[in-house]
Amino acid sequence: MSKKIKGLPLYLISVILTNIFYYSLLIPAAFLYPGYSPFINSVSSLGHTTKNPKGWFLFPISLFLMSIALIPFILGTKKWYESQPSVKKSIIAIQIIGILNSFSMVMIGIYPTNQAPVEHEFWSLMNFICIELVILLVIVGLRNHPSYWKRISIIAIIAFVLCIIYLFLLRIIHYPYATIFEWLTFILILGFLLILGVNMYKEEL
Repeated sequence: MSKKIKGLPLYLISVILTNIFYYSLLIPAAFLYPGYSPFINSVSSLGHTTKNPKGWFLFPISLFLMSIALIPFILGTKKWYESQPSVKKSIIAIQIIGILNSFSMVMIGIYPTNQAPVEHEFWSLMNFICIELVILLVIVGLRNHPSYWKRISIIAIIAFVLCIIYLFLLRIIHYPYATIFEWLTFILILGFLLILGVNMYKEEL
């Protein structure tokens, strides 16, 4: 049995809190950033200590809280292989990459983009790689699981494609307006994880 708080399993509360921390802290950070636009400014720029002097601290706080909040959800994915052992390898891989992703989020918060650009870029890239791998492992690993809502893979695939587009535009051709794809990637992947948590809850895994 999953640990529950007020009738809800911990893994579902975990992914709900992750979404809440993202929006409740980063949206105010964007409003405090003079002239901020998701079309020209990256998510990481919210943590720029000089360009966002009043709101930069909200960025690392959001990452630290999200990284902690995600852990119960990541560990809770064991429910998938408890009901169908054939997906155990895929889920264990998801858990390992998920933990690494949480760690990369902490490191992104520790290294502000303007104070430690090399370290920040490295961990940001690790974050994107982890996101892409988790998406692929979920789609492929759970495709035959009887409890998996296959239609939600559409959201994951769109997030995967947008992430690739963002990395290509930003790092290969240095397109200045690529940041909107970064925002959309994070919004979709958080939405996908939330629905995946609801999927687990509704199917009583």
